Amino acid sequence: MQAKIFIPFLFLSLTCTSLFAQKSAVKGRIISTQGKPLSYITVSLERTAHGTQTDENGNYRIAGIPAGQYVLRVLSMEYAGQAKEIVIGNDTTITENFTLEVSAAKDLGEVVITAQKTGQQVKVQSINTAIYREQPTTLVELMNRSAGIRIRQTGGLGSRSNLMLNGFQNRSVRYFKDGIPLDYLGAGFDISLVPVNMLERVEVYKGILPFHLGADALGGALNMVTRHDVKSFLNASYELGSFNTHRASLNAYYKNAKGNLFAGINGFYNYSDNNYKATVRLTDPSTGASKDTTTRLFHNQFSNYYVEAFAGLANTGWADELRFTVTAFSVDKQFQFGSSMEKPYGAVTGSQRSVVPSLLYKKKLLNSKLDISQFLAYNTLRTATVDTAHGRYNWAGQYTRSETEIGEMSSTGSLSHINFRYLTSRTNLNYQLTNTQALNLNVVANNFRREGTDPYGHKFSTGKDVLTVPATYNKMIVALGLTSSFAKGRLQNSLIGKYFHYGTNASDADYRGDEVNTINSRSAWGIADGLRYNLNQYASLQLSVETSLRLPEQDELFGDGNLKLSNFELKPERSINIGAGYKVAIPASYRIEANAFYRYTKDLILLMPINFMFAQSQNVEKVKGLGVDVDGSVSVTRWLDANANVTFQELRLADPGNFARDKARLKNTPYFFANAGLSAKFNNLLRKQDKINIYWYYSFVREYYLDYIPKSVEPDGFLGLFGKAGIDARNIIPDQNIHTAGFTYSPAGMFSVGFQVKNIFDVAVFDNFKIQNPGRAFSVKISYSL
Repeated sequence: MQAKIFIPFLFLSLTCTSLFAQKSAVKGRIISTQGKPLSYITVSLERTAHGTQTDENGNYRIAGIPAGQYVLRVLSMEYAGQAKEIVIGNDTTITENFTLEVSAAKDLGEVVITAQKTGQQVKVQSINTAIYREQPTTLVELMNRSAGIRIRQTGGLGSRSNLMLNGFQNRSVRYFKDGIPLDYLGAGFDISLVPVNMLERVEVYKGILPFHLGADALGGALNMVTRHDVKSFLNASYELGSFNTHRASLNAYYKNAKGNLFAGINGFYNYSDNNYKATVRLTDPSTGASKDTTTRLFHNQFSNYYVEAFAGLANTGWADELRFTVTAFSVDKQFQFGSSMEKPYGAVTGSQRSVVPSLLYKKKLLNSKLDISQFLAYNTLRTATVDTAHGRYNWAGQYTRSETEIGEMSSTGSLSHINFRYLTSRTNLNYQLTNTQALNLNVVANNFRREGTDPYGHKFSTGKDVLTVPATYNKMIVALGLTSSFAKGRLQNSLIGKYFHYGTNASDADYRGDEVNTINSRSAWGIADGLRYNLNQYASLQLSVETSLRLPEQDELFGDGNLKLSNFELKPERSINIGAGYKVAIPASYRIEANAFYRYTKDLILLMPINFMFAQSQNVEKVKGLGVDVDGSVSVTRWLDANANVTFQELRLADPGNFARDKARLKNTPYFFANAGLSAKFNNLLRKQDKINIYWYYSFVREYYLDYIPKSVEPDGFLGLFGKAGIDARNIIPDQNIHTAGFTYSPAGMFSVGFQVKNIFDVAVFDNFKIQNPGRAFSVKISYSL
């Protein structure tokens, strides 16, 4: 225990002021001519490595600048760039503010692509991934350090991930890549696989979404913004870790001198044996006796690759941007267990493969008042499952042949090949009505079809394979929004109306083998309003109210072809959501953010284990929830930063007719978690222009429950945060205390090496459905940038 307390205080002993030469800084704020703060605007010092982006209030700060004369340049896609000559003295901070005018695309010249969109009054938390690119860390670990967010995995690398944000989870919270819904990429671009190097930032939206995303999310969204730059670049990394884990990435971008031709490639590869130790129930095949034992997983390998190549034109007379992309990915996985760790598998495998062409077109018209963006993608996702062991394995890897059972997941086995076909279209139109008002129309349409074969699968009474009958799913979401700005840009309002429509047509066999055809069609409306008031240039208040619908996704209705079963009777999710927040952020000084929410949801869609093998999306009739999260960071000194956050959420069933379930906490859902961290940065320590970053992170998750338990047996402590529940321990997912530490070293800017130890004290870590995750793990990462 003393060692655990010692780790964070180790950072406090690292101070050595003689290591720092006198450095200075430049700060300021960037606004539009209408007084609107401009976020994600690139600010840099020419011919140096010093640069940053503005925060959501338009503020920026560039520190660690040697004394001298520089050119400070501001670059943006939507606004005319500016440059100023500045002179910085020793150990001083100067202020330089900018006011930008909207620029026509043909006059942009050298630009960067930014995410400046209408609807910025929607509550958004931006996580700058650039500062973590050198660390051997995953996006899941990075997101789990943020307030109000919990991403849970069912095992090691490549296992299914479940995002929880402000009390909502699974598909109620949506993933986007550069503003496009990610459904069409299947498991190829899962957040647990994407390398940090590939992204510029992750935008976290809590509550209602901005217009340009326009999906049917109820609990918020994560938008992963890929890297763009004003010039050509190359970045490559390789990571080696415990459990024979290998992760590699390559990102390259080329732009010609005129800025009207560009091309690039993004790719990554992941592999792991995932042979970590876990405590399981081992049964002796000869005696039938069972006992808890610790053993290594033996059939848990995972590998995948993802490559996207793109090329296009920019700043032409007929297109601001025309981008054609071809994406290819493959996922191969061994299954060690199903929806729980009650039973091991020794031969079950699954795979996904696809090649995806896509097209993106952007153009400004009518003197830049009308902004058009159109995205199209079509692909066929090919999945396969092999479950033909003709026997059983135990946790020691011992095989026992069976003459009556074909498979391990089910006695009938599986040799399925299923094709999932997607056609995805997103159309976004934004029209600037006046200097203070803009109208936005966003239409997302999805057409989906499933068809396949499985000689061991369900059959109709006629002997026909159920999977050979096509299942179709069509969905369309239309969002119309009005953004208004008042009081010289200090007060911003976003009013959104949404129309939802979906239709399904699928067939299955009943218990007699008769064909049952399920045809569903439904339309609905939703409305939302988001308000933001800037108290000053550093602080703001947000309020949002929404009543909306969340449509079932195709994998929730039709399954995933592996361990997630279909549920044709799934209903849409309807929710009333209220959110409020306060944020103050002074660059390089401190930041404090507090958020609260209330939700009332009918027919909540929740992924549930239905036995030890399979999981299925099911409706929970009524759920009431409220919660609060607080997040803060502070620059203790010019070299030491500290951060901490805490999240509490009360999500309970509303089922007065059921004494055991009424007011019970939502099962398999954490209700209290917290994080803390320290980061120390040193320059010129071993040689001139080198950089060293040493960090420590701590994560805590309070015990929660695998199933519903009566409120009367919950812990007696304040808000359930202390004491123990009066139930069987096997139904409790215990407290989690995880310490992670590491360092990165960059000797000259282009090359860097990072080392990290996760779960330093090797404690048992459990997660979704009480599945044990890897213990202590070491990893080293080498990166090169040009």
